[in-house]
Amino acid sequence: MPNPHDLTGKKAFVTGGKRRIGRGIALALAESGCDVGVNDLHHDEDGDETLESIREMGREAEFFAGDISDSTVVNGMFDAFLDRFGRIDILVNNPYGGTGAHFLELTEENWDANLDIGLKGFYLCSQRAAKEMVKQGGGGAICSTSSVHGRRAWKTDTAYGCAKAGVIRLTESMAVDLGEHGIRCNAVLPGHMNTDHIFNTPAPEVGSIQEDLYDSVPLRRRGTPEDIGRAVAFLCSPAADCISGVSLPVEGGLLACSRQ
Repeated sequence: MPNPHDLTGKKAFVTGGKRRIGRGIALALAESGCDVGVNDLHHDEDGDETLESIREMGREAEFFAGDISDSTVVNGMFDAFLDRFGRIDILVNNPYGGTGAHFLELTEENWDANLDIGLKGFYLCSQRAAKEMVKQGGGGAICSTSSVHGRRAWKTDTAYGCAKAGVIRLTESMAVDLGEHGIRCNAVLPGHMNTDHIFNTPAPEVGSIQEDLYDSVPLRRRGTPEDIGRAVAFLCSPAADCISGVSLPVEGGLLACSRQ
């Protein structure tokens, strides 16, 4: 009986994929059988490390540097991806855009940074990928990283939260419009993550903040990039063939409790 989680031979493009959650997603897709194109704003040692890890699994990998909020850049990246891999079966939208600010101190620049990268960029990449999937035939999968901030408000998350809430709504709209082409669209919602970065937290304070947040998660553990990667790989696999328009929390039960 075929493995319903097998993605062997599929071609996946992961934006914001060179480190943290993005790397976890890229590696999970590679482990499931995908050849993977990795995008981020700049190609550096983190990007090389991610590509090397993918290739060590026997998969093809390539880096595509570029700003996903620029439609000309997006089209160029997708042209290059298609030249390299021949088709696109899976798109994962992942980049993080901007930092937080109290509403009274929120600047237009901050707002634009969050919405341009965290929502407009997702739309631009998804539309281009969907057009290619329709042209190819056979359907496809688009999965986007939203956040628990898209479902609940935390202090200083106005612009970021609006972008992440928009990703949830964008996912639902794409699922409705693209379903007739066999293109499934879903999102994942990470919560408190065990990474070297926490929303709007200075790097030296990340460790202590992570400890403070520990008891707020019902499962009493933080999420990992691997947790998010496995969820995305599942949503993009044949095992999820009847799942579309869903936003899946991967956050240890955080949204089920009332504490912030």
